[in-house]
Amino acid sequence: MELPMRVLFLCTGNSCRSIIAESLANHLGKGKLVAFSAGSFPTGSVNPGALAVLARHDVPAGEPRSKSWDELADDDIHLAITVCDAAAGETCPVWMGGTLRAHWGVADPAHVQGDIETIARAFERTFNEMKERIEALLALPLENMKPAELAAALGDIQRRHTRP
Repeated sequence: MELPMRVLFLCTGNSCRSIIAESLANHLGKGKLVAFSAGSFPTGSVNPGALAVLARHDVPAGEPRSKSWDELADDDIHLAITVCDAAAGETCPVWMGGTLRAHWGVADPAHVQGDIETIARAFERTFNEMKERIEALLALPLENMKPAELAAALGDIQRRHTRP
């Protein structure tokens, strides 16, 4: 694969999970990854809980915004990763074209209800799950992998890092 790899994290609303993943990938993947995020039906705003968990872990968020994937349709994206939680009945967006695709389902912390601590724990879980997966991606010999090898490795990452 060509480095830096241009990775697009997709979810429906582009307000939490994909924003966290984009920030983590850009922070951890310097030189290897350039990350973006978008949604099929963006909410139009970034969830404050996503920004708070990034700040707690000293991960720069830049100036994220909830945006439509239409804005990135003409970009040269090497890998599109959906992060919606199909197990919860969410409809995951499908990125068209010849881009390599993977699915890393993660529960949406924006839907968690309860006190401040309960909600913060949900965002921590999302942060940790995304961090583990991105670190596993970065541990791969990306520059030497063929697309089929990378696709298989991405599926392995999803299976190894899914919480019950």
